[in-house]
Amino acid sequence: MPKIVSSSIVSSSDHTAQGEDQRHSLHTYYCLCSEFLLVIDADLRKLPRRRTDNAIIVSNTQRTYTFTAQNEGSTIIKRRDGYEKQYRYHCPRCRLLIAYEMTENRKSGPYTYIVDSALTEVQGSAPPNAIQDIPTPA
Repeated sequence: MPKIVSSSIVSSSDHTAQGEDQRHSLHTYYCLCSEFLLVIDADLRKLPRRRTDNAIIVSNTQRTYTFTAQNEGSTIIKRRDGYEKQYRYHCPRCRLLIAYEMTENRKSGPYTYIVDSALTEVQGSAPPNAIQDIPTPA
């Protein structure tokens, strides 16, 4: 690889292999409407899920990610053992609910929860569990 030596600084362009490794460690996700929303250093399929609603749990202290969904304020949800206040994030294009947190400021709490089947890795294609058949009355 070409090297440039100047004023005791050595520069090398031998970073192509390192760049490929970094690209493979990042995962890109899209809304069902094809809007780019998330880049994260983990495969969402391998992250733990929340028992209450099957949402994907993203640790704000252990994961590095960029999330472009827009904050749409808070909502109170009734759960089996009480109430839960969610600060919700929606797709800026189609307004689909994508994620929620328990704290008002983004990434200030311990977790961000990605709604089940809200994101896809393939732009323009819905995940298999995103679309359900609704039985028609006979």
